[in-house]
Amino acid sequence: MLKTYTDMIELKTFKKIVGDYLSGKEFLKKGSYYYLFLKELIIVIGFQKSNYSNGYYINIGYIISELNPNLLLPRDVDGDIRARFSIESDGEKIDFFDLYKITNDAVVSSLEENSKLYVTGITTVENLRLLLEKNPIMLYQTKLVAKQFLNLE
Repeated sequence: MLKTYTDMIELKTFKKIVGDYLSGKEFLKKGSYYYLFLKELIIVIGFQKSNYSNGYYINIGYIISELNPNLLLPRDVDGDIRARFSIESDGEKIDFFDLYKITNDAVVSSLEENSKLYVTGITTVENLRLLLEKNPIMLYQTKLVAKQFLNLE
């Protein structure tokens, strides 16, 4: 069945679903970003509007506290390591949340999957290093100083 524009998810609903989910995972909302403050890391999640269509990217940044002692409220783009959440769309995983094509349930399911990959268990620098070892594609979005700090370069 084809979706019509009236079936699309509203931006306000999309952001509320994501915000409620992240709040339930102990993220704090400050300004436009969601933060998880840990002893060795700050995990930041933010929205990025597409310039070309009615959709958003959900970006995640990991700030290593030891490398950034004065960065108290970073943005996702300030991350020493960065990634994007993905969602299943038309049978493939993409990193773009097209508000014309997604449903509330698909967003929640995607958040659960991405949370397992990028958030759950990533509580220390060592856990972050292990995440990068398991997902070497993430090294393309890792600053050189972070690679060196994590002994990955």
